Amino acid sequence: MKKSLMLFVVVSGGLLASMHATTKQGYQSATVVSVETHETPSNYAGSNPSDAPLQAEVYSYDIGIRVGCTVYRTHYDSAFDYLPSVFAPHHPIEVNLRKRVMEVSLPGDRTVRMGIDGRRNVKDESCVVRN
Repeated sequence: MKKSLMLFVVVSGGLLASMHATTKQGYQSATVVSVETHETPSNYAGSNPSDAPLQAEVYSYDIGIRVGCTVYRTHYDSAFDYLPSVFAPHHPIEVNLRKRVMEVSLPGDRTVRMGIDGRRNVKDESCVVRN
């Protein structure tokens, strides 16, 4: 009984690991290059700031992510003053590129979808093709 229970646990663990690996298909290694706070100025033009209408506070960040020889400029918005720790400069991350959207894998099997605002090629020695 004890051997069959141990065998069941080992087989179950192996199946879970393989299922987790198959859900991450399409993800590739990337590196966070830059993180900048994106300021949104108030558009109130009155003389008394206390008369301004209430606005929802949104914390915005412009994030540069390098995948291979391309740096993608993305945008992350949060209702809280919180930026996930994976978005630190020089931090390795896993991303799944779509046409105009990038999915970033976060700890705890979570993903965040961010729109791609732009991209530029890197002129680096490692990216130069030598013939």
